[in-house]
Formats: sequence, structure tokens, C-alpha cells
Amino acid sequence: MRVTNSIITRNSQSRLQANLQGMDRLRADISSGVRLRKMSDDPTSGGELVRIGSSMRALTQFKRNVDTGVARATAEENVLDQLTRALERGVELGIAQAGATANAGVRLIAKGEIDQIINFATGLGNTRFGDEYLFGGNRSGEAPFTTPAPATGPFSRLTLAGNPVNPSGNPTLEIGDNTFITPTHNGTEVFLDTDALEALRALSTALGNNDPAAIQAATDRIGAANSNVQSLIGAQGARINEMETAERNLAQMELNLVAFRSDLRDTEVDKAMVELVGKQTLYQAAMSATSRILGLSLANYL
Repeated sequence: MRVTNSIITRNSQSRLQANLQGMDRLRADISSGVRLRKMSDDPTSGGELVRIGSSMRALTQFKRNVDTGVARATAEENVLDQLTRALERGVELGIAQAGATANAGVRLIAKGEIDQIINFATGLGNTRFGDEYLFGGNRSGEAPFTTPAPATGPFSRLTLAGNPVNPSGNPTLEIGDNTFITPTHNGTEVFLDTDALEALRALSTALGNNDPAAIQAATDRIGAANSNVQSLIGAQGARINEMETAERNLAQMELNLVAFRSDLRDTEVDKAMVELVGKQTLYQAAMSATSRILGLSLANYL
């Protein structure tokens, strides 16, 4: 095959253009700080970036769920603390009125305070968290307890097919891949299963009947209910610790993904500068060598 000046010129132009494109790409990488701007730049790394983006969006949602869970659990913990103080006051009144020195009139006054405590406790059961009732369970859009509290019958105001039902269900939050947590208890678990409301009502009834033995029994019952509430407080503390640990793990995972994304996408400026200088030197040498081979200026062909 005969090699002519025109062939040499075309090949030289092609190589020089390729070198110029390489230098332009490096200049863009350095100025933008990003070496991967479209999938065709590096399909393998581009695919990894897509997966990292998906993972980071999931982490953002998990972190949002953890924040919501901690806020709900903390709100319940505050309610449990208030319920504890209410029950402790009930025990104080029961002890004071169980003795022989109390009379019917004084016990009726104490009964009035106990009734206020019962209404306060049912009010706690209707605590709202945002637009929802904290202890509503699966029916968080409805107030779970009747206020003021009834003297007899169920405390719950929820019904199903016309029949009274207690709050049930525990909504969960996803705080990791297939990892769920229940941040709060429902109203049945906090106010009914602990016997807090019924024990207070038993004391109210005993005070109204001026029955020292029943007052003592109801007082002991309130103490037991308070112990049950303390168990829930311990459970809430464990839940909060679990969510805070999950939050720290998510933050670390996010940092790892950000670092990995940076390795794949961002420009190593010092390395790119060295490569740019090298390409510029090669370009100048190629220009000089081609000019000498052809014995004329390349400006006529570029």
C-alpha cells in the first residue's frame, strides 16, 4: 500500500483531534470536579452510581422513620411519666383514707380528687401526636377513650359494628431493609392492661362507699398498676436505645455510600492535572514531529 502525504495528514489530524478531545475532557473534569457526567463515560461506574443513589434514597427514608419513631416513643415516655405521678397520687390518697382517722366526708373529698385523676388519665390516653392519636393503635384517627371518664362500663369510646372495642394494633416503622420497630404501645396496653384506670375507679368507688377495707385493696391495686406502668417505661427506654443505635448505623452507612460515590464520580484533581500536562506535552511533540515529516505547517490542514 502506498502511503501518501494526504494519508499521513488525515491520520495525523485524527490523532491530534483525539488528543485535543482528551485534553478538553480533562479540563472539564478538573473545572467541574466530576469525571462521570453521563452513563457512556463509564457504564460500570455509572451502574454503581445508580444503585448508590437508590440506596441513599432508602437510607433517607429510614432515617426519617427513625426520627419519627424516636419522637413517638419519647412522647409516650412523657405520658407514662405523667401517668406514674397520677397513680402515685392515687396511692397517697388511698393510704391517707384507709386509716381509722378518716371519715365519710373527708373520703368524699378524696373521691373528688380521684375522679379528677381518672379524667386526667383518660385525657392522657387521648394524647395527640401530630394529626393522630398516639395510643389509637390501628385507629389512630379516632380518640380512643371517653372523656370525662364514665363511672361504669368501658373506658374506650371505640366501637365496631355498634359494639364497644378497645384500642388494638401497633403500627410499625421500617428503619432498615426488612427491619421494623413498633415505637409505641396502644391504649389498651398502657391504660387497660396495666389496670391503671380500673384500679383508680375501684378506689373512687371504695371512697364513695366509705369502705376502709375496699380502699386498702384498691390502693394496693393501684400500686400494682404503677409497677406495670414502670415495666412499659423500661420497654420504651429499650426501644429508644434501639432506634438511636439504628440511627447511628444509618448515618455511618450514608457516610460510606457518600465516600464510595465520590470515588466513582469525582475527579482526582492532582491525578487529572498530571495527566493533562502529559497530554499537552504529547500533543506538542506530535505537532512538531508531524510538521517535520510533512515539511510544512499543519495549520493548512487543521
